[in-house]
Amino acid sequence: TGFALVLIYVRNGLSFEDFPRSVLIITYMLLLFWEIGGRGTVRVMREGRRGRRRAKDGKERRILLLGDPEEADGFLRGVQRHADDLGRVVGIISDNQRHGGAKLRGVPIYAGLENTGDLVNRLQVSTLLFLPPFTGPGKIREVVDDLSEKQIACDYRVIPSIDEIASGRVDVSRIRRVAIEDLLYRVPYEIASDLLPGAIGGKRVLVSGAGGSIGSEICRQLLRYRPAVIVLYEVSEFHLFEIERELRGLARDTGIEIIACAGDVRRAEQLRNAIRRAGSVDLFYHAAAYKHVDLMERNAFACFQNNVIGTQVAVSVAEEEGVKDFVLISTDKAVRPTSLMGASKRLAERLVIERTPRGTNCKAVRFGNVLGSNGSVIPIFREQIERGGPVTVTSRDVTRFFMTIPEAVELVLAAGAIPEDRRIFVLEMGEAVKIDAMARRMIELSGLVPDVDIPVVYTGLKPGEKEYEELLTDDEDVIRTHLDRIWVVKKNEGEELEPVEVGRLLELIDEGDEESLRHYADSLIRGSLLLKPEAARR
Repeated sequence: TGFALVLIYVRNGLSFEDFPRSVLIITYMLLLFWEIGGRGTVRVMREGRRGRRRAKDGKERRILLLGDPEEADGFLRGVQRHADDLGRVVGIISDNQRHGGAKLRGVPIYAGLENTGDLVNRLQVSTLLFLPPFTGPGKIREVVDDLSEKQIACDYRVIPSIDEIASGRVDVSRIRRVAIEDLLYRVPYEIASDLLPGAIGGKRVLVSGAGGSIGSEICRQLLRYRPAVIVLYEVSEFHLFEIERELRGLARDTGIEIIACAGDVRRAEQLRNAIRRAGSVDLFYHAAAYKHVDLMERNAFACFQNNVIGTQVAVSVAEEEGVKDFVLISTDKAVRPTSLMGASKRLAERLVIERTPRGTNCKAVRFGNVLGSNGSVIPIFREQIERGGPVTVTSRDVTRFFMTIPEAVELVLAAGAIPEDRRIFVLEMGEAVKIDAMARRMIELSGLVPDVDIPVVYTGLKPGEKEYEELLTDDEDVIRTHLDRIWVVKKNEGEELEPVEVGRLLELIDEGDEESLRHYADSLIRGSLLLKPEAARR
């Protein structure tokens, strides 16, 4: 418009004489109408999309924010561009009574978490969105428990980083559902600042089973302590490819060398070659193992070949190649085992800690289930809920110990750094959790009602399964280490057990004699319930 006026001015001899002033007014009005009309059209189209989305979904998503009003203000500012995808915020709950009755950007503020259930019903809320300071497990659990008792179904969500909200970089797709891990979360473990850098920094580290849930997390956490080399040893080509690609991305510009080696822990020459590719190895984390109880009950020989023979090969090669520290990743299922998998891991422990010293410090780290590991109950429950059920639970009384994968691995690294040889370390797992309660809570966190929207079906214990797990046998005792949440098992001074004869195990495997294999394994384990698993069922 300005350019057109200049042309007219020049054309008229640098004058607006004989030029109708009404043209300027009409032009201004037309441009104003065009601008407003264009924006209005966009808004109408946007509202139309929202209306169609609501019609398709059957209802509008109505959101109740739980958090400090300042955080709520930052959130509302940050997501205003995504209002179509987010839904309508109908209220904010603060824990400060002074905020009650006020409004923030037109949204009413209510006081007191105890009123959440009533507000959900009154405001027809479909989604609860937790903001700081209510994003901790205690507050979330308090609200979920309250609504669960009142049988109020709701979709529970939690924000991403508050820094992203404050800067307006919130991606609505990252406003995630509250997960069961959020409710079982424990206070982060803090390791002495100089322990792990001194034990790992500049060292050459090999991780067997590097592509598994625990092995891959070990590799990720090792990066933070700057080892010189990480050798990824993995039998699965796909998992090796995935973890190598991830680590190379994470280790870019760090100077850490990543060596990917495809190999089987039962093959000494393959493992030896992997160590020699790195020149040498200082620290060996042995995480390669079969771990699924029911599956291993039906594959006894493969279970013992991988978990027992594989461990014997791994620790022997480590000694031959001058590895300074060898750490076996064990399990609570090794305690009074009722399953072949548990028995195999207990024998692996014995092979590691009862060895004649040959220059390698050998230890085992024993802990319970980790949340979200491959094939564990949580991913299975999630899949069943997404399919509409039923959710299958073995028994109402089954309990398990749980911790997050990152916490378990951090404790494993810390235990591995303790300079004690031929010892079993036990990680403090907290209180055992009822699997039935966990399944029902996961249904509730999905905004559904157990036994109404999603049926819960009890299938009975599978062969080899216990109703409860233990971290110690009756005759084992522990001593607290200088590190919190890590205990060391006292050496048993009682009756000596028959040594684990690997040759005898191989004979029974080669003969295909599963019954004799069970009896032999049972005779090697103090407190074993392998031949009488019913004794571990209440």
